[in-house]
Amino acid sequence: MTDQHGPQEPAGGTTDPQPSLLQPPTGLDYPPPSIGKFASHSRADYAEWGTRVRARLIDQGPTYLGVIVFLVGYAILIGELVVSDVSTVDIEGAAVAMIIGLGVMIASLGWVTYNRWITGGRTGQSLGKRVTKIRLIGEETNAPIGAKNACIRDLVHILDALTIVGYLWPLWHEKRQTFADQIMKTIVINEGDDNTVAP
Repeated sequence: MTDQHGPQEPAGGTTDPQPSLLQPPTGLDYPPPSIGKFASHSRADYAEWGTRVRARLIDQGPTYLGVIVFLVGYAILIGELVVSDVSTVDIEGAAVAMIIGLGVMIASLGWVTYNRWITGGRTGQSLGKRVTKIRLIGEETNAPIGAKNACIRDLVHILDALTIVGYLWPLWHEKRQTFADQIMKTIVINEGDDNTVAP
């Protein structure tokens, strides 16, 4: 006859120890903490600073041309004011250059909207990035960032321009990000890094 008052084993046959409060219960699949899709990439996977500069020059070429023409006109105007009597200043040439330069800058805004924001945002590649074979993607999504975020990123680039060092940051940053990239969580990678086929 068995003792009705003695300790009884649970149905499993053994008693399980109490789970630690510092560890999740066993038997459950907890995903590892997210460390970013590109955490395992080497520095060489990210586009070099010089390549990004070349892409930017291609994309912003019309804007820079307009700025140069405007500044030439402005310099002519200042020169006329310095060397001539105010009553005999001929500002016609300077005014024409400044108007043309301003017109080119305004027109180039349409090009930037189409090239960098719409096309670049949807595909990750503006004309400059296609030519230099680099691509802009989200650091966490591994996908193009969309037209709206591409526009916001360009506006945040104002911080890079104001500090100057923001544009130079990719020279030593592990992921070669500007301040705008870090704020917007974007990266610029070499095209073909994920599509490399072994010979």
